[in-house]
Amino acid sequence: MIWTKLKGYAGVIAGASWVDPFRVFGWGGDSGGGDYSSPDDFTATAKGKNQAHLTGIVPTVTNASQFRYVRAYNADHTLHSEYWPSKKNSFIWNATTSYLSVGGADWGSAAYLVIVLRARHRAYAVLEDAYQNYIINPLNAWRQDPILVEVTNATDGAEVFFYVDFETYKYGGFQLNLDCDAGTVTATLGGTYRNDGTARESCAYQDILGLVGAVPLVSAAAPAESMWIFTTPQSFKYVRVGITYTTGGNTGDATVLFGGTY
Repeated sequence: MIWTKLKGYAGVIAGASWVDPFRVFGWGGDSGGGDYSSPDDFTATAKGKNQAHLTGIVPTVTNASQFRYVRAYNADHTLHSEYWPSKKNSFIWNATTSYLSVGGADWGSAAYLVIVLRARHRAYAVLEDAYQNYIINPLNAWRQDPILVEVTNATDGAEVFFYVDFETYKYGGFQLNLDCDAGTVTATLGGTYRNDGTARESCAYQDILGLVGAVPLVSAAAPAESMWIFTTPQSFKYVRVGITYTTGGNTGDATVLFGGTY
C-alpha cells in the first residue's frame, strides 16, 4: 500500500501524521461504504495495553471485520505502533460494551490511538442504493434534551442526584434554575468513567465543575441560574447533577435541563 503525507486535510493530527489516501478520498468496496476514523468521527480511549473503548460512534459497528487498522501515536505525534487484522493481531469487537481488543498489541505507553473502521456511509440509502443529498435526519435524531428535574417546594434533606448516561454523547450542557424562600438550594456536578456494569448510583464520582468553568450554584433566598456547558468532547460514562435543599421549610425549587449531541 502506498502512503502519503497530506497537509491541509482536516483529519490530519498536528505534526503531519501519515494518513491512508483511500481513507481521505472515500474509497470503499461496498456500495455506500465509507471509512470512519478517530478522533474525527468518534473517540477511542486506550484501556490497558491492547483494548480501546469507542464512544460517540455514529455508524453501526456489528463485528470486528469492519475495523481496518489501529495506529498508536506518541505524545510528539510519531508512530508508536500499528496493527492490522491478522493471525498475530486478531481483532475482537464487543458491540455491547463498545470495546475493541487486539491480540498481541501493546499500546500501553502510547499517548493516543487512531482507529479506522469501515461502515455504511451516513448518507447512503439502502433501499434506493443511492446517496441522499437532499434529505437530512431530523434534529432530534442527533440531540437529546431531557428534563432532569422540575420541582417546587422540595423536601429538605440529603443531596439528591439526577443522572445522564453520557456514553453516547460528545458534547452536552445543563441549564439550571434554583430558588427558595429562605436558607439555600445548592447544585453540584460530578462525573465517572466507570463502565463495567456497575449501577450508576454505586459508581464513585468526582467533581467536574472545572470542565464547565463553574463552581457550585447556590440559591440563597433568591433566584440563581447558570449554564454549565462542555465546550470540548468528553468521554464520561455517567454525569450527575446533585441538588441539596436546606431551606428550613421545604421551600426549595429546582429546574435542571440537559441537552446533548452525539
